[in-house]
Amino acid sequence: MKNTLIILFIFLSVISYSQKTHPELAKSLRQTDFKGDIILYYDPVMDKYDIYFVNLDLAISDKSTYIEGNAILQLKAKESLDTLLFDFSDYMTTDSVYINNKKVTAEHSENTLRYIFNPPVNTGEEIKVQVFYHGTPDYYGGGVTNRNYSYWNKDVTWTLSESFHAMEWWPCKQVMSDKIDSVYLNFTCDNDCMVGSNGLLKNIVDLPDNKHRFEWKSYYPINYYLIAFSVAEYQDYSIYAKPEGVDSVLIQNYVFDNSNYLTENKEAIDETIDLIELYSEKFGLYPFAEEKYGHCVTDIWGGMEHQTMTTLNTFNYTLVAHELGHMWFGDYVTCATWQDIWINEGFASYTEYIALENLKSEQEAQNWMNNTMASALDETHGSVYIPFDQAFNEGRIFSGSLSYDKGAILLHMLRHEINDDELFFSSLQTYLSEYADSVATGEDFKSSIELSTGIDFDPFFEQWYYGKGFPKFSIGYNQMNDTLFMTVTETTSSNEPEIFQMCVDYKIVHENGDTTIRLYQSENVETFEIPISETVSNIIVDPDNWILNTTGTIDSVVSPGSDKSLFSIYPNPAKETLHIRFNDKLYRFDKKVEILDLTGKRILTYTDRTNIIRMNVSYLSKGIYFIRGTSDNKTYTYKFIKQ
Repeated sequence: MKNTLIILFIFLSVISYSQKTHPELAKSLRQTDFKGDIILYYDPVMDKYDIYFVNLDLAISDKSTYIEGNAILQLKAKESLDTLLFDFSDYMTTDSVYINNKKVTAEHSENTLRYIFNPPVNTGEEIKVQVFYHGTPDYYGGGVTNRNYSYWNKDVTWTLSESFHAMEWWPCKQVMSDKIDSVYLNFTCDNDCMVGSNGLLKNIVDLPDNKHRFEWKSYYPINYYLIAFSVAEYQDYSIYAKPEGVDSVLIQNYVFDNSNYLTENKEAIDETIDLIELYSEKFGLYPFAEEKYGHCVTDIWGGMEHQTMTTLNTFNYTLVAHELGHMWFGDYVTCATWQDIWINEGFASYTEYIALENLKSEQEAQNWMNNTMASALDETHGSVYIPFDQAFNEGRIFSGSLSYDKGAILLHMLRHEINDDELFFSSLQTYLSEYADSVATGEDFKSSIELSTGIDFDPFFEQWYYGKGFPKFSIGYNQMNDTLFMTVTETTSSNEPEIFQMCVDYKIVHENGDTTIRLYQSENVETFEIPISETVSNIIVDPDNWILNTTGTIDSVVSPGSDKSLFSIYPNPAKETLHIRFNDKLYRFDKKVEILDLTGKRILTYTDRTNIIRMNVSYLSKGIYFIRGTSDNKTYTYKFIKQ
């Protein structure tokens, strides 16, 4: 791994949802340590405790983003703790703070909530913090949004905390590695509304003033940004999947309370059953089977994989497939840093392909792959891994072409390299089991599949995960007797790396049909000798669309001795000496021979009267060249391959 940065984020400020760096970010982050290639950017205070329980009790509305209530956070000191620090937006007002049921004075400023212990808390000591607060989150932050879904004429309010926005609506610790063991989420709203959230709905309590409270509980570890709510005039449409290993999995859908909504969307919602059953077969049992999976409909752009209950705006098939895929890849196992967002988004994107491949048709799967590759090819100089200097930029973190599309293709290519579907999917299951309820980096995944498959993926990840761009293949071929000589020239879009070393499939089209072969490209120019007796008419690079690449020229080299030629050449391909034999009738005429590269640049000129000219080509680099011969005012040009 080259210049890889592992970053622990604890943000004392926020990045605006418009994907531009918040003006206070620079001053609020500080470099606290540097050890080799590991840079830690965070306030080390937050690394001194773990949060194991959160209870939010909030009054919310479908008419506005105003929030009022309290948060209880229970935590344990990992070492002596003199300062308690939470991320919490200045847009919210802190009414009071209690620590271990005793009211204290805490400082709420610069988007943090801070309390100084005197004396410090001892290692292993448990602390209960309760914060009463109210306010309207920053509209431009994106943590909480209210909108009228005009098509259905429904007001709806929902949260979207990924990646740095949980602090906009509750006091939290925005650190990926500290998953919360369990959460109780109580939301009070008008009694014509319903609130969807994480876990199981344990109770609905009637309250005065035409209010009621929805009480949700989840006992699975959860990352801070996956805690969520959605409130609107909903109806509950619940169905069940029956994956192998459990009696059933509840699929609880909060959809708009309009008879036409369910009529129009029921068929699409019901497809979630097949998806859960398929993914459970491919990746292992749905990881939150004891609680539920579900959907809350809002006017969000696309969808968000809130643990056990996705927030989305439509039941588009691949959107549902993607967000459900996140339950395994992103929620059950979460990226350890935002630089490794591929662990979430690349994997979830590839589950779309797997859904189409297994539940729809091969043609639909190929159409998806074609579109995904076209998108990834737009980024000629981009890597899947996010460089450190872009790690706070949400536009780069959630790049459709890189994190999603190229990330999905990276998995597709790994599947091709492994060349054994049973092993590929069992390796995914092993990885998920190894990092269950925790976090992982791209390096963690690489190490896991190397152990599962016995394959060294260091070169692959250097090229495709940390490297930039993609390869382009050009082919020159010549057939002599029962041997096909193929010279493959690989260039890259970014020169970082200069070559992608990998297996590539080629379809050899011949007079009796076609034959697909797999060759390992280890150099930029490489010549392969393939036994084949049929006359070859064409070669197709990567016929089944496994590799992110573009195809250059594919040229047949004219066979030596052709009666249409002024002269013939042999051997072709040539390593050291190339023989040029002119037609015997030209013995009285001067002969001029030129060697040119593929751009037409003249490399060598040789003049003689003899009919057979021997030229030293050992000094030429491997590749495809032109040789142009002139005699008796006639000119003919061949292509030849230098091995």
